Amino acid sequence: MTGASTTSVIALDDRATLATHAVDARLAEDVRCYWSLTVAEPPARIRVVPDGQVDLVFDLDSGDAHIGGTREQSIVVAHERATRLLGVTLLPGAAASFFGMPVSTLSADWQPLSGVLGAVAVELASRLCAAESMSAQLGLLEGFLLARLGRLEPRDQRVRRALLRIDDSHGRVDMARLGRESGASPRNLSRLFHAWVGMPPKRFARIVRVQAALRRLAEPSPPTLAALAAEIGFADHAHLTREIRAVAGAPPSELAERFKHSADRFKP
Repeated sequence: MTGASTTSVIALDDRATLATHAVDARLAEDVRCYWSLTVAEPPARIRVVPDGQVDLVFDLDSGDAHIGGTREQSIVVAHERATRLLGVTLLPGAAASFFGMPVSTLSADWQPLSGVLGAVAVELASRLCAAESMSAQLGLLEGFLLARLGRLEPRDQRVRRALLRIDDSHGRVDMARLGRESGASPRNLSRLFHAWVGMPPKRFARIVRVQAALRRLAEPSPPTLAALAAEIGFADHAHLTREIRAVAGAPPSELAERFKHSADRFKP
């Protein structure tokens, strides 16, 4: 549904390894990617930055299956044991279709996927744990998602247009204009975003904007904070720093330093 602006920047501990895997073209408007996270030598700490996306997460050792809703603040996840996770990242607006429920009802913290899917989640997790290869696991996930694709609730086109506009502008969008362009009043658009995205459009745009700044900071030769603030439309580098700290949970200087030592900077 949306493009690169919602790509999630994370800061990985060097003890964690992240890999991403492409999805079937038929799922491209709903699924960002499949991903696998491995911690072979714990402990490992990972900072996850809000991105407006929903994740399904399968623990390949314990057999647990979780779903994590959209969040507005960064968290640091500590892995104290050897870990093998397999995940699916759903694009903004997709989870409401896949599961037939408002995204705002999903907790930002992981909760049992069985609470949403019932026994289907338990069976899928069991089959993933028993699969003998990554390709077999990805095939199971693909089959599960494609089976649900035909039963998806039609997207609200007003939300779809607003998401595309926020994405295209990297979060720099006037809310009144966004409502006019999407065909909904600001109040109605906020209500629709709660249901489909899990937060108001202004907060989602803020997250997209900070993600755009973090992607630039993660580049091999990042711009200065003053140059980056001007590029993305912040008042000055102090404003940029405040926004990054508020959303990502750390100042840009700290995150930029972490990015230098992390081979895997992006979730999807």
